[in-house]
Amino acid sequence: MKEKTHLVRNRCLFSIVIILIYFVCHRIPLNGIDMSAYDNLGLDLGAVLSLAVNGSNKRCYVMSLGISPYITASLTITILQAVRSKESRARTSPKSLNYLITGLFFCVALIQSIYYALDLIYINRDIMSILVVIFELMAGACIAQYLLMKNKKYGVGGFAPIIIVNMTETLVGILMKSSLDALRIPLAISFVMVIIMIFMEMHEKRIPVQRVSVHNVHAEKNYLAIKYNPVGFMAIMFGSAVFMIPQVIVAVLHNFFNSNEYISWLYLNLNMSRLFGMCVYIVLMFAFSVLLALLFINPKDLSDNLLQTGDCIEGIPAGKATRRYLRKWVLIFSFISGGIMCGCLSLCLYLQYQGIVDATVAMLPSTFMILSGFICTLYLEIRAYRDFDSYKPFI
Repeated sequence: MKEKTHLVRNRCLFSIVIILIYFVCHRIPLNGIDMSAYDNLGLDLGAVLSLAVNGSNKRCYVMSLGISPYITASLTITILQAVRSKESRARTSPKSLNYLITGLFFCVALIQSIYYALDLIYINRDIMSILVVIFELMAGACIAQYLLMKNKKYGVGGFAPIIIVNMTETLVGILMKSSLDALRIPLAISFVMVIIMIFMEMHEKRIPVQRVSVHNVHAEKNYLAIKYNPVGFMAIMFGSAVFMIPQVIVAVLHNFFNSNEYISWLYLNLNMSRLFGMCVYIVLMFAFSVLLALLFINPKDLSDNLLQTGDCIEGIPAGKATRRYLRKWVLIFSFISGGIMCGCLSLCLYLQYQGIVDATVAMLPSTFMILSGFICTLYLEIRAYRDFDSYKPFI
């Protein structure tokens, strides 16, 4: 009898090594930066994405870009693939997708590096210092991507362990600097939201499917699964990036039509410090979460796949009826999960806007929501590897 594979142990150990390497590397300061100017930065809404994919809302480290360029490139290509026809997607090889993601990664990393470098505070600001910082930021992003790819291949959780380390490290720093009175309300909301999010991440709607190729006792265990939280926390992670689109459009219009009072009003109010900007952000977040659910869990593709294989949902005719039935459940769960997420964000923004909660800790509930979602994902993957490892080969 052969030995067990020890898949869980080996993959977890590899991820721990990746985490240790990343933990050391992502605190190397950039050359020529005035580090004293970045000592007392707090946590705000704009830092939620930075916490997850960059590791800090400070931009003074070599790996300040973190895995943000790679995740942005991957999400963009995934969305573009989702809106293409099924035949077009089938003609695109995984190797071609990797080339597209890598090319877009370098473009995003270069743009972000230039943007970060121009906004930093230098000891001696000159063109050479800026170029060196751009090169260091690009190199740091490449190292982060390399660690991420190795962890996806040999470790557990893909990019989840790196994001968990990023968020945990920064959250510990925020919690240590804040008083108990300032944390009481955010932590209470966080506790409730974590329970709700864990429940939604760990449960799914199972739609029974009749398989033409299965005619035994296992036929009863065939189903399509739709998670209560269809897209996890992708919407909240990239909500800030989505909100930047109307901000950039309004800023460009204001540059050419600064005398127009409506455009000037939008320019002044379309930000997270104004009530109008907060409302626009919440609406965009809800719409983005529903859109991602329909793209990632495509009812048309699911119904077409069932039709091609001759399978069907119990009690539902094949074709358009199946598509409508699946779309209904995807919309129901995306509306519920998006509503809960946006409700939490609305409460956090309201408490911050009214001055009830300090801005440095107001967004802790949303951060804990993201963190709990990634921990659930990591747990489910480890459990799958453990189940695989429990089988002892006998041939």
